[in-house]
Amino acid sequence: MKYYIDSEIILAKKVEPLIYVYIMIIIIISLSLIIFMILFHYKTYYKVKGIVEKDTDYYIRVYMPLDDIDYVISNNEVIINKVKYKFQVVMIDSEYISDNTNTYQAILIKVDLPLKYKFNNLSLNLQFLKEDKRVIDYLIRR
Repeated sequence: MKYYIDSEIILAKKVEPLIYVYIMIIIIISLSLIIFMILFHYKTYYKVKGIVEKDTDYYIRVYMPLDDIDYVISNNEVIINKVKYKFQVVMIDSEYISDNTNTYQAILIKVDLPLKYKFNNLSLNLQFLKEDKRVIDYLIRR
């Protein structure tokens, strides 16, 4: 008989407010995740090597696959060592270079380089903006 009284007391407790609190916490967390995914933008970059050349001015020659030339043409900013520089496309070479798997084309761009990069045949790591998307677009695409 003693065990029956204890179990009746335990079963008679009200746990409804605690369940409502957990449901509200789950709703708030899920809404904040959705808002974060809609508002947060991420950027992807196309990384390539470039060679500094001196003619009358300093230019950078970039060899790019034919499929990826749009990243250079559609942008006007290049990132060199985490610093953004404006550039202009001077010339797209008419000759193609092939390595049996990819076909490359040379692009000559004019960048206002600082003095520390103004050396002939200097190899630089360049980054061109590839995509600027939201996280929700990435999840929907998958």
